[in-house]
Amino acid sequence: MMSDRHHRFAFTLIELVVVLLIISLTVALAAPALKGWSDGAKVRNATDDFLATTRYARSSAILNATEYVMTFDRNTNSYALSTRTDGALVALRGEWANAVELPAGCTLDVMQGSTDGMISFYPDARVTPAVVQITSPRGEVVRIGSSSPAEPFKVIGAEP
Repeated sequence: MMSDRHHRFAFTLIELVVVLLIISLTVALAAPALKGWSDGAKVRNATDDFLATTRYARSSAILNATEYVMTFDRNTNSYALSTRTDGALVALRGEWANAVELPAGCTLDVMQGSTDGMISFYPDARVTPAVVQITSPRGEVVRIGSSSPAEPFKVIGAEP
């Protein structure tokens, strides 16, 4: 009876190997699906950044009584903000001075509205109506737009 009290429960080496094998197989099967999740997160982050930039431009135009302009560079898949002073575009200073580049492999296209590749944000809260499309390397598409001068930009469509 004394020996029953000192009996310890433990796993055998074979049991540990079987458990590790099951975990390895599960991770190997799940890994390809996780790659797509990362690409989707890049598009969501790029969309959030674009929307934040449009909100900043609109509120700054109202606050500073100055036209803010978003310009697009299709070669680098980036966009930048500037102000329009006496008809000329003037680069911003500070946090918003640099162009925002999309993640590697993503593309940015102005689909509707802006024919000159610019979106204006006016001091009276109006915007240039436009639709912008962000496409991931895997073909996921997010459309962001403003359908009228009085509406802010928002996500208007997404395709997996």
